[in-house]
Amino acid sequence: MILSRKRPSGSKKILKAAFFSVSLFPLFAFVLTVHAASKETRSRPSETYVQQIGPAEEKEELDIGNVYKNMPPSKSLQTSTQFKVVDDFNSGELKNKLGGNWFVAEGQEKKIRLDLKKEDGRGVRSGSSLWARYNLRSKDQGSFRAPLERLDISAARYLVFKCKVDSATPFSGRIRVSLTDWAGKTVEKDITESCVEKPDWNDATLPLSTFAGIDLNQLNYLSFNILARNTNMAGKLGLDEVAFFGHPEVGFESVEDNLMGFPKTVFDEPRRKELLATKREKEFLLGIAKDTWRYFEDARDKKKHLVVDHIKVGDFPLAAAYTSPTNIAMDLMGTVAARELELITFSEAEERVQDVLRTLKKLKTWKGFFYNFYETTQLNVSRQFVSSIDNGWLAISLVVVRQAFQGEIAKDATALLDAMHFQEFLDPENNHLVIGYDIERQSMTPYHYGMLATEARAMSLCGIGKGDLPKDHWWYLYRTAPAAWNWQTQKPQGKMVQRDRVSYFQGYYKDGKEKFVPSWGGSLFEFLMPTMVVHEKKFAPRNLGLNNRIVTELHRDYALREKKYPVWGISPSATTDGRKWQYGEYGIKRLGVKGYPDRGVITPHVSFLALETLPKDAIANIRAFLQFSIYGEYGFYDTITFPSQKVNPQYLALDQGMVLIPIANYLKKGVIQDYFHKDPVGEKAKELLGKESFF
Repeated sequence: MILSRKRPSGSKKILKAAFFSVSLFPLFAFVLTVHAASKETRSRPSETYVQQIGPAEEKEELDIGNVYKNMPPSKSLQTSTQFKVVDDFNSGELKNKLGGNWFVAEGQEKKIRLDLKKEDGRGVRSGSSLWARYNLRSKDQGSFRAPLERLDISAARYLVFKCKVDSATPFSGRIRVSLTDWAGKTVEKDITESCVEKPDWNDATLPLSTFAGIDLNQLNYLSFNILARNTNMAGKLGLDEVAFFGHPEVGFESVEDNLMGFPKTVFDEPRRKELLATKREKEFLLGIAKDTWRYFEDARDKKKHLVVDHIKVGDFPLAAAYTSPTNIAMDLMGTVAARELELITFSEAEERVQDVLRTLKKLKTWKGFFYNFYETTQLNVSRQFVSSIDNGWLAISLVVVRQAFQGEIAKDATALLDAMHFQEFLDPENNHLVIGYDIERQSMTPYHYGMLATEARAMSLCGIGKGDLPKDHWWYLYRTAPAAWNWQTQKPQGKMVQRDRVSYFQGYYKDGKEKFVPSWGGSLFEFLMPTMVVHEKKFAPRNLGLNNRIVTELHRDYALREKKYPVWGISPSATTDGRKWQYGEYGIKRLGVKGYPDRGVITPHVSFLALETLPKDAIANIRAFLQFSIYGEYGFYDTITFPSQKVNPQYLALDQGMVLIPIANYLKKGVIQDYFHKDPVGEKAKELLGKESFF
């Protein structure tokens, strides 16, 4: 049987493989007020940067005469992106490759028993297979299944597996396989003839088109059913190499087809040269903003309008099928920024924001707060956790939106904002905000956001401005960790002060002759991310505004002078190793209380945050990044690692927001900050900012 499909072609190398991964690594590396070990990323990117040109009419045929023939037994099906493997049973446990466990239907444990056996359907010497031992009475049946964890496999063409029946007497029953989608719809197909064709391992190849009515964008279960007919029946059914099969990019294409668009090129050399040749500062930044905005236009679900967490190009492209409240916040504020920069019209911005707000109203929430991750096709909750900081950024974006738009948009944004009550996260024991609420455990986390100089301070200001948190919460946040915490990177200096009847330690660290208030990890985005909305340079010139400039200078000098990196900007970011990627915590250890490690991983997005603190240095650094292969259709990629100069060709929604929004603030004189501060929430919050002197 042959299936044909249009393929892109051209004189240059085409994306040759694909991979889709739903990563649950956090978007941020946030501060804790406990002494906990940092997660460290040891993987390094290893991508080839080539340009892919547009699609042509060339067709490639898909030969399914024997789907396993091109894979020698020595190689796992997982090494080929033509397969999305459910299980090859070689792990030694009943947990499948998608993370779920094979199990027998409830109440049928005496009819069906699942075991693993050292016998491989493809002849792998060390491989195993799954065996269902059945003992059925006449007219009886037994079933077992595997969760598919909401798998999107819409680009696949076949469900394939190897099967074998081991019975003392000729098999007289029926064997069926079924798929169940997110809505509970199940379609079942008979596979008896395929599995009993010969006494050895048989190939079962089922066109997915025969599972009519199933939503392949989100599958929940794969089930097998054994039925007895007119006699009692006992024996064993063997299964192996269970997978979905299609063209070489089957996993990636299954997710990518939900998006508005995807980059056609990996490295955009002409655009890089064009930007380097652009001398005027405004045109230079506007050009980057225009490219960056394309992520928010394309990397969002066609029907639900939510921007996805990340996409990656290169030899192993991927696209996330989930998002977070912070990503949505970046999209909302990014839309306002795009309107202010005249990248889109007012009516286009209005329509986009309305679409997102309508979707937000459909999402499942906990006490008005949004869950940490939602999948973007059916809007189901992907993780049973409610993050306070993610909701903090979403709340802040709603404040900006209701000031930037009037009428129904402002009304809807206000309704969503008013449903959030941040006192839910306030721990009365220390007046700090907890990390979040664990739905499964039905309890708050034991960890807190306790440091002032972190991205979480924006959430604190928003909560105070809303009236959800008392003003004295601000003074309970640590300027440095308590001096008694002897594990911190240096012993703080300072004195006790009192404000609003709260006594606290006005502490600081020193780096050479410079005094500074540390963050938790010493990463630059911890210090600067709040400046996208909080005008600290203007309203907090003797504390946070001053500190932001000092730590930016320290970051610059550490990278350029001490480490001899050609660019600066160390912050939590992503690295890749082949098909795998990981979000890691990076920083300058001595600038943090705990301190994240420096692994030579530099990220461009913090240079745009630094437009608020050292604009000339920031722009020079951005130009320095353009000396490397780190620019694509949607702007700067996430990271470059030194000394290898390996680039991770991945775009993160978080990064894109931290590029676009600061550009708007810089070119439009604090426009996003002004929207926040003219709102009653931001107006009330700024009263706290000018009261303090750090040094």
